[in-house]
Amino acid sequence: MRRSIIHRAARWAVTAISFTLAAPPATGQVRDTVRADSAVRLPEIFITATRSEQGSRAGSPATASIDTATAADRAASRVAADLLRDTPGVHVQQTSAGQGAVVLRGLVGNQVLLLVDGIPLNNGTYRDGPGQYLATIDPETIDRLDVLRGPASVLYGSDAQGGVLNVITQPHPLRMGWSLAGAGHVSSANAGTRVRLSTGYAAGNLRIAGGVTLQQAGDLRAGGDVGAQRPTGFGAFGLDTRVTYTPTPLHRLTVALQHFALDEVPRYDRYVTFRAPAAGPDAEHVYDPQTRQLAYARHAYRPGTPGLRALTTTASLAVQREGRRRQRLVSGQPASTIEYTRDDVYTPGLSVVGESRFEPGDRVVALTWGAEAYRDVMASWGEITDLATRTATPLTRATAAGPLPAGRYPDGATMERVGVFVEADVALVSRLSLEAGGRWSGFRTVAEVGTDLGGRAEQRTDALTGQTGLVARVAEPVSLALRLAQGFRAPNLYDLTNVGPVPGGVVVPNSAVGPERSLSYEAGIRIDLERTAVDLVAYRTLIDDFIDRVPATFRGDTLLDGERVFQGRNVGDARVWGVEAMAVHRAGPVEARGTLLYTRGEQTLGDGTDEPMAKIPPLAGHARLRWRGAQGRWWIGYELRWAARQDRLSSRDLLDPRIEPGGTPGYAVHSVLAGATLGTLTLSAGLENLGDVLYRTHASGVDAPGRHVWVGIAVVQGW
Repeated sequence: MRRSIIHRAARWAVTAISFTLAAPPATGQVRDTVRADSAVRLPEIFITATRSEQGSRAGSPATASIDTATAADRAASRVAADLLRDTPGVHVQQTSAGQGAVVLRGLVGNQVLLLVDGIPLNNGTYRDGPGQYLATIDPETIDRLDVLRGPASVLYGSDAQGGVLNVITQPHPLRMGWSLAGAGHVSSANAGTRVRLSTGYAAGNLRIAGGVTLQQAGDLRAGGDVGAQRPTGFGAFGLDTRVTYTPTPLHRLTVALQHFALDEVPRYDRYVTFRAPAAGPDAEHVYDPQTRQLAYARHAYRPGTPGLRALTTTASLAVQREGRRRQRLVSGQPASTIEYTRDDVYTPGLSVVGESRFEPGDRVVALTWGAEAYRDVMASWGEITDLATRTATPLTRATAAGPLPAGRYPDGATMERVGVFVEADVALVSRLSLEAGGRWSGFRTVAEVGTDLGGRAEQRTDALTGQTGLVARVAEPVSLALRLAQGFRAPNLYDLTNVGPVPGGVVVPNSAVGPERSLSYEAGIRIDLERTAVDLVAYRTLIDDFIDRVPATFRGDTLLDGERVFQGRNVGDARVWGVEAMAVHRAGPVEARGTLLYTRGEQTLGDGTDEPMAKIPPLAGHARLRWRGAQGRWWIGYELRWAARQDRLSSRDLLDPRIEPGGTPGYAVHSVLAGATLGTLTLSAGLENLGDVLYRTHASGVDAPGRHVWVGIAVVQGW
């Protein structure tokens, strides 16, 4: 109790201080101009960590990284999550080969915010565990992956407790006239192929680009004696276009359309128990479709005046389409019925972000401010088909107004979220800079959950969050960073309305669940030399009213249709702490790079007992050695991915069939890669998992690929 009181007092103090400091102070000084990156300097943080074009990585107390997706990276990937496997502070989990999720600071699912071009991918259906949604981004369209680690609810609102992943899609062609780009990849890991063709046109102040992607993946082959994991294959199709019009240097209008659809994606962990010693609960469990669509129009105004340096307005419509086809196993035999649910989410949104500078006297204070609003609307239905008679019975929920169509969610359910924020950046003295900000967020969820599931749910929640941080440049190459930040997650449609299968059973709604709130402390050191760069950060996050999935009852019974009942509840408090490190060194043509991730999490349940948090990653790291040839036209490299054993399991982990009984074993995987550029042609290839090691990343439902070869070719003309 005493710890909770202290935690809450500290949280309110941070909010008050952050809002106070975010007001323009009487004195200040603009921080140093950002230097261009050398080949080994850690990348500058642009847009995501500060939500602005002002500032730099060196001047921000936030812990963040940028990964640029190269042709070799895309060739080696099967889904978008593969591009993040070597990113500092990131653990990648895969329930099936056509899915992927990131774990940041020990948190996953709806506790991590995903963005595409700065627009939320998260919506009210995101669950409290690893999801498939990152896989709905076409890897071939990805240019950059910005990862902001730690709470970012001041800038981005709900869900940004573990951090933020912002996926930036590829830019327009640079050359005037027509441009053409093509890429093709093959992999023996799943007998997979992916082909991409894109074109663009630039003339005067107009830029047009578009592309199409086709992918076919077979069953993924694991290492050792396991062989092909059936079924894990899937297909995918992507289509995208973007138009940018710049009538004057002050105005730029961008209109973009993105479509990426995966079909017949099996959820492998529902077919088998761990590594298939026995059948799982389902004879069939397939996502079809698994689709993301996004349309947005963005107007950027850059007047450059002190009161308004920039103003960016974005109107968007995001659509998520998810169908699930499920046939259960009954007494070891396929059931006589097949259930199909379809849950589509339509999310219109509007955001405005401004950048200002105030100059009291000879001082400069940079402000980033804005407001945003999004509304999720569910279109849900489902049916159960009798295979003998081929008759279909609609799925409905009983309400006071009569039967309501439903899939995993009730039709017509809505979730609204709005927010306003401000953040200030000012140099206190020549080598000491301060960032501080605050945000108000509001949420409203309305749904007819069903009379036997709690009736009508209407929940309103709001929150004030704050953050503040200091960066001290103790010497020219060395900076120290301190940060104190709050996180927040409002209960969403998944918490309040969902009925559906989860590992170990079925989850039912909880209309009484409340929001999660967190407070994070972190300290870091950054060293930026001409040939060497080091980034080391330690953190501790405290979470109040932590929402976890726990055993429950439905109508007084622990089983629903023969499956164990679970429910999301505010079970108590949770604590996560850890260390993240990255180092890069270059000596002539040789570059060495390494990362390290350590995470530990515990939670206190309502009865006062402590246990590990679920799905906490093990101690893990990555090392890379790369030799570049003359003028960078070719390279050859060696990579090591490793992880220690993870046997600190929660009660929820112990019921999860994706996790090996007793814990996930450690592993070390060695690979060699090479690439070359010949004019407009780029070739890359890799031989991965040289030892054919049988392993899986912690909490994944599918084993990682065994020994395999991949080859990629890319042609770029004028891009």
